[in-house]
Amino acid sequence: MSQVVDLPSNEIFVGEIVGAYADADCCIDGKPDIQNIRPFTLSMPDNRYWEVGAAVGKAWDIGKSLRR
Repeated sequence: MSQVVDLPSNEIFVGEIVGAYADADCCIDGKPDIQNIRPFTLSMPDNRYWEVGAAVGKAWDIGKSLRR
């Protein structure tokens, strides 16, 4: 499935990811390692690239400390 969303100054392309691949150099124990992959994103309107930062906690676990 794919879709093009027309905006006043550009277009957004929405698609479905049907496969993903990683070089062995980017994996640890056969799994992709985010520090080796070093993904980045572009933000607008500041036109800057941003790297993914350090891990802050384990999903579905970090919030448990907030329970009463």
